[in-house]
Amino acid sequence: MIARIIACGASFAFFIVSCAAFDTNRAGSGSAGTLPHSLHRVIVRYDKASVDHSLPEQIALLQVEPGVLKAQALPHVGMAVVSLDSSAAAEQLVRKLEQHASSVLAVPDTWVTAFDFGARTAQQRRASPPGACSANPACRMRGLIVGDCCPVADGTMLSCCSSRVQDLLMLRSIHGTFISAGESGTLSQVSAPAASSSVFEISANDDGTVSLRSQSGRYLMADERGDIHATGEQIGNTTKFSITRNTDGTVSVSSSFGLYLTADKSGALAVNRAQALGWEQFTIVDKAAPGQRVGNDPEMSRLWAMQDYGGFDIDVPEAWNIWTGEVGKGITVAVIDTGIDYTHEDLREQMWVNPLEIPGNGIDDDQNGIVDDIHGADFANQDGDPMDDMMHGTHCAGTIAGVGNDRQGVAGVAWRGVRLMALKFLDSAGAGRVSDAIQAIDYAVAQGAKIASNSWGGGGSNPALRMAIEHAEAAGMLFTAAAGNEGNDNDVTPSYPANVDCANVISVASTTWLGAVSTFSNTGVHTVHVAAPGSDIYSTVPGGGYRRLSGTSMAAPHVTGMAALVWMYRPQLSMHQVKDIVLGSVRKLSSLEGKISTGGLINAKNALEAAWAFAPPQPPAHAPLALAFEDVDPNIAVYGGTVTVTAAADESDIEYYRIYFVSGAGFQLQGLGEPIPATGASEYTLKVNGSFVPSTYARYLVAVSGRAIGELPAQLQGSAPRVALKDYGRPISGARALRWTGDADRRLGFIQGSLVFDRALNEASVTNYNVYWRMADGSRGPMLGSIDGAGFREPACTGRTCPFINGSRTAAGGFRFERGAYAESEEATISTFGPGRVNVLRFDTEEVYDSLKIGSDEVSGNLSGSVPFVKEFPEGPLNIAWKSDESMQGGGWSIEIFDASPSVEFKINTTALLGSGFEVVAAYGENELQSHVAFVRVMDNVPGHASEPMAAVVPTTGRGLAASSSNGGGAAEPAKATAPSKQGRDRWHTGQGESEPWLPRRETTGNYGRVHWSESVFRRERGSVVRSSFVVQGLAPEVASQPATRAELVRAFATSQTLKDASVRLVSIAAVGDSEAVEGSVAAKIVFEVEGPSGASTAASDRVESALISLAAGGRATSRFDAALGAALAPSPADGAALASAAAALSCRFGASQPLSAMMLAAEAELLAATQATPAPEGRKLRGAVPYVFA
Repeated sequence: MIARIIACGASFAFFIVSCAAFDTNRAGSGSAGTLPHSLHRVIVRYDKASVDHSLPEQIALLQVEPGVLKAQALPHVGMAVVSLDSSAAAEQLVRKLEQHASSVLAVPDTWVTAFDFGARTAQQRRASPPGACSANPACRMRGLIVGDCCPVADGTMLSCCSSRVQDLLMLRSIHGTFISAGESGTLSQVSAPAASSSVFEISANDDGTVSLRSQSGRYLMADERGDIHATGEQIGNTTKFSITRNTDGTVSVSSSFGLYLTADKSGALAVNRAQALGWEQFTIVDKAAPGQRVGNDPEMSRLWAMQDYGGFDIDVPEAWNIWTGEVGKGITVAVIDTGIDYTHEDLREQMWVNPLEIPGNGIDDDQNGIVDDIHGADFANQDGDPMDDMMHGTHCAGTIAGVGNDRQGVAGVAWRGVRLMALKFLDSAGAGRVSDAIQAIDYAVAQGAKIASNSWGGGGSNPALRMAIEHAEAAGMLFTAAAGNEGNDNDVTPSYPANVDCANVISVASTTWLGAVSTFSNTGVHTVHVAAPGSDIYSTVPGGGYRRLSGTSMAAPHVTGMAALVWMYRPQLSMHQVKDIVLGSVRKLSSLEGKISTGGLINAKNALEAAWAFAPPQPPAHAPLALAFEDVDPNIAVYGGTVTVTAAADESDIEYYRIYFVSGAGFQLQGLGEPIPATGASEYTLKVNGSFVPSTYARYLVAVSGRAIGELPAQLQGSAPRVALKDYGRPISGARALRWTGDADRRLGFIQGSLVFDRALNEASVTNYNVYWRMADGSRGPMLGSIDGAGFREPACTGRTCPFINGSRTAAGGFRFERGAYAESEEATISTFGPGRVNVLRFDTEEVYDSLKIGSDEVSGNLSGSVPFVKEFPEGPLNIAWKSDESMQGGGWSIEIFDASPSVEFKINTTALLGSGFEVVAAYGENELQSHVAFVRVMDNVPGHASEPMAAVVPTTGRGLAASSSNGGGAAEPAKATAPSKQGRDRWHTGQGESEPWLPRRETTGNYGRVHWSESVFRRERGSVVRSSFVVQGLAPEVASQPATRAELVRAFATSQTLKDASVRLVSIAAVGDSEAVEGSVAAKIVFEVEGPSGASTAASDRVESALISLAAGGRATSRFDAALGAALAPSPADGAALASAAAALSCRFGASQPLSAMMLAAEAELLAATQATPAPEGRKLRGAVPYVFA
């Protein structure tokens, strides 16, 4: 918060803190393999109806924005993720895109965490009590003897570590017999357990021992003679036992006298052995009752959530007696989390395998942009290996679908048949970016996942995430989400993504083995749907291990596994039907009434029985006969044309036809256009406009028939007709300045030499150049070969300052860019292509704050004594970014760029002369640019008949004047180009403006400090209202609640372009808690709501939300808010003398770099305290006071 310690007294500060997300500049170095924390991202969504360019073109435009490192398209969710090098660049991009009608949303990226880790800071975790598992016999009995399981990282106490633990168990001896307690208290060994006599309740005592109570209500007692019986009325010395877990998984029970419980072969029981050998070893076992099926997994007894004699399990053995998934078609479940240990013995058989990827060959076989994505993908580290480096995702996966009945480990709710898709976006610390989560959702939809399990959240609402979940809903994906671990009411304090209002979301709370809501679990009678076991859950962890964890993170996988079991049982069900079954089959509990919407705990048996009775969709029996489509849109990756559907032979059961994109893996993606009503025609057509951009993963179009009660599946197998997508995309520019070097073969009728040409000005749409003969009659002859494109582009300037940067060609063939004395807040990006070099000829800027960033190297300051100097850059695209801040300026800079030679040589070995010359045609795949064909005439060089080729025309001035076309001679002539600008010699401009004062100049009156927003809690309420809060240090709640102050607080929001027309209402003002205030100072927490203009669209509300996220991220918008609020809250001139004196006394506390507003507010606070009849209370004493609430 405070950047440095002030040594000369108690410090006051003015800054603003909101209340729950992550700063994009996260502290810490990060773990190996994670993305750098200094990377900033913006998520952009375009409106297809108003977009002026195709998505690939939009990506190209984004790529050259100042500070942009990478722009990545997510076509399936209609978005782009832009990575930038600074928060200032991110903020500027958001502000710029807000002005574009085609940009529905531009929002800074936010952070989220796994819901059972990371909720507390590292310092809080270190301050937690040390893991007491090894000292607690109940924990030892469960094998929890290593690590800080008591408490877990989020502070939740595990059940086995609390002071009073109750559990139900049976003890089986080494002989296979069970300990049984009769009504009289006599203990014996029985061959078959009975619920009335073989079940014991175990309670953990405060001294580390346990007590065992029979079903008759009496405790087991062992006396000094070694006799044991169940007659104890209360816990005492003789009813206390110690539990020791043996290395083979068994346990041994010893009395308070240090002797072990023994079961001998005769059936007798005694406590008289000093050592624990074979007869002293027991196994905790569950026995399936009639109507149940329990596998042979040795750790089943640990899975209380599946089956527990306390009665608050989810009846999984009863469900398994109906269906385990072993003989079904299976289902793909995406675990969007920290990854999965796909080598774990209890998971590897259940892992999803990408059918289009060849393992370990280092090639992106399915061409989805990810190499070797065999079991999923890692979006945190941008690679194809989703191995779990934490444990969270692996633990969730084991609960969903650990292999059942395999004689090892545990079993998941979905015993067999699930294909677990590992989508890692959380790093080894359990933190991740929303943009990476969106990429994971995009991948899951494209690869056919039917359910996504999401045990993460935090950071508040993000409209981009909501849109991605909406797209998943459209694709038929169920989205289970953990409700959160803060113990909050999500109706009042939302938690995302659980609070996203989409019809495919199921929000899940956590319960204990006693049926109560877990103390950590969030609830919400309107926003949390169901509850599931989440306390003390035993499951898989990386490295082949197992462990107990607690959290709503552990509850959500139970719902995911049950939904998968239901869907495999009845695969004809729709996503919405599966959700209705999950919610409608709960077991009502009084402990959940009024806390969650259904008031119940999920129940697997009830769900399968409901699925049996639930009427599945009934699609038509008849399918369309044929499908035809040919793309006619020349834009790359954009489709346009006419889709033709041949009607079914019998339309009696058909109400409509629909067209879907299908991935190469055979899974349905988004629909194309609206359904086509079936009217009895023999053929139907659907016009596709040229702005439709399908998913990156789309490979086919499939036509299906449907009716109100069901629709045929869009898949590659079956009766639905399909057509492979073939992009008609064409290059936008072609080869330039084609020339022939001359015939080296002196024989008549033969030639030998080279064709040389310049690459297209921008090869973004060129994959190769094809070389042909041109015949004497002008027709095209045979093809000689092709040359690959390299992604080349000539230097080009983009950004608002480009009109004032002089550009020219140098005599040596390079490009010169010059900026003289410059203004404040300039920005421009010069994009080029390497390899090459940049010569810095002149450089004079304000050091640090005004800079020219050449790739990753930043140049700043007055370098008159160091120029000229050269910076080399490697092959590939290069951005040179110029920016200046709002304060001092300098004399400017001058650079020259010498990039890779655009010339390409195509050698022609001795061959017969077939025509008059050669043609070079740019192509995108198989599609050639016929409107621009470069031609050069060829003369047969025979002694006495030779004709030397003309010299090639090489333009010396003017940008873009080298584009060539055929002239039928020995050289290419330049194409017509726009005349250079007359603003200066050989200078060009982008047409973005003619006058320099594009940004009003203003005098800088003070060096305002940046406002600090952290832990933001931007929460979308129903409708268009967005709620948030911030904290002002040094501002007493009593002062903040005054009408004049409240008006200034509201007025400060007008500094944001997005919020200036919105309605801002203060909800409450209160003193803050210790976690939000600087020690010893007063502080006010202001909760407010923002509502867009009346009648505004959802997109307008999204922009309001984005603006608030931008304020939390820091930057100029935050500085403007700080300055406006600081100036508004400054004392009146009448208090000037006293205020000046107080401010002078405080100046050493702040230093010159502190905001003027901070000193003024601190001085005002001291003046206020000094003039009171009684001393003003300290900020700590104000905390917890009743807030000022405004109607």
